[in-house]
Amino acid sequence: MDSIIAAKLVSISSAFILSGYMLSPSQNTLPLLYPQPASVSTVLFRGVFNRGAALVIPVTGLSVAASAYLAYTAPTGSTERTLWAVSGAVTFAMLPMTQVVMMPGIHRLMDLSSGEASAQQKAAASGELLKLLKAWAAQNWVRVAMSGAGGLLGLYAMHLKEL
Repeated sequence: MDSIIAAKLVSISSAFILSGYMLSPSQNTLPLLYPQPASVSTVLFRGVFNRGAALVIPVTGLSVAASAYLAYTAPTGSTERTLWAVSGAVTFAMLPMTQVVMMPGIHRLMDLSSGEASAQQKAAASGELLKLLKAWAAQNWVRVAMSGAGGLLGLYAMHLKEL
């Protein structure tokens, strides 16, 4: 297998793996946490987030590196080069989006998970906790779309020569 084929396999599959992996918490896990007591939902959120980051960050790096390599090796000025570059950029953009948009809510949820029961109960009673969990789930859907778009752009770039 040559390096171009390997890079295409890595770039596209890892972008789709990310999309599917990140879809699960928003679709399946967090909605189950909404009715739970704060002492349960915040601790489980912490686990979901930390386990997710352990996979998402390195796989994003792998996908972006493969896309960058493919953009570099594509002919200068070609649509294929642009598509690989945009595929990598859209996939990478999830990381700064997480830092800028999502981290304030994540930090608050983390603080609640390690805080006193009275603070957790107050956040639950005021609706803050539910709002934070729903906001994270919605924002995570954006990341799902970003990595999915990166994978689709990669697929299109791969098949561009055949069209």
